[in-house]
Amino acid sequence: MFGFQLWREFKLSIAEISAVFPEWKTVYFSKEILILDFENNNIKEEILKKANFLGWTIKIIEIIKNEDNLDISNIILNKSKNHEWKFKYWVNIFWENLNLKKILNKTKTLLKNNFISSRFVNKDFKNLSSSQIIWEKLIKNNSDYNLIIWDNKNFIWKSIWVQDINNYSKRDWQKDRDMQTWMLPPKLAQIMINLSGWTKIYDPFVWLGTVLIESVLMWNKNIYWSDLSERMVDISRNNIKSLNYELHTLDIFNQNSKYIWEVEFLWENKVDAIVTEWYLWEVMTKKNIDLERIEKQKESLTKLYEWFFSGLQNKKYNWNIVISFPFWEIKWKYFYFNEIYKVLEKYCDIQKILPEDIDLLETRSGSLLYKREKQLVGREIFKLKIK
Repeated sequence: MFGFQLWREFKLSIAEISAVFPEWKTVYFSKEILILDFENNNIKEEILKKANFLGWTIKIIEIIKNEDNLDISNIILNKSKNHEWKFKYWVNIFWENLNLKKILNKTKTLLKNNFISSRFVNKDFKNLSSSQIIWEKLIKNNSDYNLIIWDNKNFIWKSIWVQDINNYSKRDWQKDRDMQTWMLPPKLAQIMINLSGWTKIYDPFVWLGTVLIESVLMWNKNIYWSDLSERMVDISRNNIKSLNYELHTLDIFNQNSKYIWEVEFLWENKVDAIVTEWYLWEVMTKKNIDLERIEKQKESLTKLYEWFFSGLQNKKYNWNIVISFPFWEIKWKYFYFNEIYKVLEKYCDIQKILPEDIDLLETRSGSLLYKREKQLVGREIFKLKIK
């Protein structure tokens, strides 16, 4: 069995993992952890191979022991006995009824009684973050332990992979960019690509090229993109070229996606998914955001989307579409793009994103939500098929 530690929008994590590993059997899940059992005995190699393409998984863990009343303190004690210097240890727990402070102090006392000098790494008696795990080299040292309890059994898990958050930040800030333009986060781009069942991706609203960059890093050698703005096309072209990856197909062009039916390769089976984020409109702050401005933006965007989806329907586009639309927060209340729901109802079948074997639901509109803290504009993510 393997566990996946989930990010804050845990439904997005579960949806993505399900799309990447459709053969899974769900054993247990919470807002923090998803545990899967695989029939394939060689699945660990496949998991590690795909791990860097999971945008919304913090770390992956593998079971090492499970027993009734298993005590993690004794496992740590046994590991410490061959340690020559001051022994550092750490524990992560995924069960709300457990007291991590109590576990850490009990372990420290046990080590002290066995004449072992020790220090636990957990700051403020909390689970370790990705950056702490990377900094302490816990995966390399084979010593990041996790305690999970369900079905009245204690399960001890060892971490085998942790997300390289520094690499994501580096990719984000090294782009040729326009600070007045909304930028799709690389992690979210990966999620959307995974949800699409990616092979050959077309992004008709390319902006800074984030979807295409992540697609290339996920070994896709056939990329297609366009944008109405020549400047965005040039910026995206530079960002893709900076990767220095060999590509089989690199098709870049200016195109008003209002007239999507003009894009001939869409009807020639050269792409098998559209993954995109259209305009989130101008950047808003707490000082200038209001319902009147939002309504004006929604009116303009609705007309554009009407043209876009009607064009795809007229040409009988038959592949997956993964797309995000904006929603807004004013004084701790969310305001949704209700007008787009009518457009989707007219032209699209909304696909289920979450797996059937988990008792979780999408939003009433069939989407999943993504929103960074303190940002006033969030993203509502849909998976669609044209009717």
